[in-house]
Amino acid sequence: MTEGQLNAMTRPATGQTVIVTGAAGFIGSHTSEALLRRGDNVVAIDSFTPHYNPVRKQANLASVQATADAIRRALGPSSPQYTFLEADCCRADDLDRAFQIGATFSAGWPVRRMIHLAGRAGVRAPASEAPNYVAMNVVATTEILEACRRHGFGDTAGSGLPGDQVVEGQGQPLVGHLAMASSSSVYGGGPPGWDGPFHENMAADRPLSVYAATKRATEVIAHAYTRVSNVRVTCLRFFTVVGPRARPDLTPSIFGRAIWEGRPITQFGDGSMARDYTFVGDTVTGLLASLDRFERANAGIVAHGDDYEVINLGNDRPITLSYYLETLAGLLDRTPVINEVPVPPSEPMRTWADLSKARRLLAYAPTTPFEEALASFIDWYRATILEPPVA
Repeated sequence: MTEGQLNAMTRPATGQTVIVTGAAGFIGSHTSEALLRRGDNVVAIDSFTPHYNPVRKQANLASVQATADAIRRALGPSSPQYTFLEADCCRADDLDRAFQIGATFSAGWPVRRMIHLAGRAGVRAPASEAPNYVAMNVVATTEILEACRRHGFGDTAGSGLPGDQVVEGQGQPLVGHLAMASSSSVYGGGPPGWDGPFHENMAADRPLSVYAATKRATEVIAHAYTRVSNVRVTCLRFFTVVGPRARPDLTPSIFGRAIWEGRPITQFGDGSMARDYTFVGDTVTGLLASLDRFERANAGIVAHGDDYEVINLGNDRPITLSYYLETLAGLLDRTPVINEVPVPPSEPMRTWADLSKARRLLAYAPTTPFEEALASFIDWYRATILEPPVA
């Protein structure tokens, strides 16, 4: 992206500050950049857990910093502020520090926006690692919710408290709102006879993995916080996000490297398994729309929802594994070697997002087809991982 292109899509600082957890990750780094481009101050936090190479996370953060620096050059004093804080979401004092830094970005006004993306992902870890999943997902999210309560996210507009901040251009008091990542995996395999798509009112009480169980637990705890502490929460069920910076444990990286190197691919089942792949840019657009949904509803842009909502963010187009591998091999100009194995019990046969609620409450409308999303990943993967430039 040229400086001119960046300048054209960047807005001066809004005065709003957003804390982003998991900011060095795949979705978190893209989210931090998107917030900066629209003019929000960002306090980015991450603890660099070792579940994949921290070097990749440092590279993601470098991209965010480069975006912040470019915006500063383009806009000067009117540019949004950005800082990174290495912090553990399980530590209350670390979270308090993030809130303190955020207040300095907003002329002393308390932070009233948070995006929680930190946590441990992956459905295939052994059951012996369940305590770590509980700590990094359930305990950490509870600490996030408690920090939000402690820092006034439950205050109501018009109470006369310091949290009654009016954001320029919105005209509404800014009361607290937490947007947090959940997962399509909470649906499990769907009810008996299910033929799709998954909608948010379906039961999500038969998870197929410990990871899915912990993500569902975070949703339930968040609901309790809304009821007892007035903390407004939107839980976003992400559907198989694809794009540049995707984690190395995800299939684009695993399959892409295997195809590139001529090694066999382990294919679950006969290729009929399907996933609702979603471009990371569309996911981030939906995430930011969810963060703003109360103000957008007050402005008549979207429908009003409840203080607590669970919303799917997918692409409404299941892609079979056979087509996925065919597309990936074509992008790499290689012929895959496939080793078919039985489908593990942790894997649903299909995921598919019903987007009715996302359209109604967020005006969410994904625009990037699967083929373009996967191509964007391969362009990035070849340039940075498979064929990096020689220093």
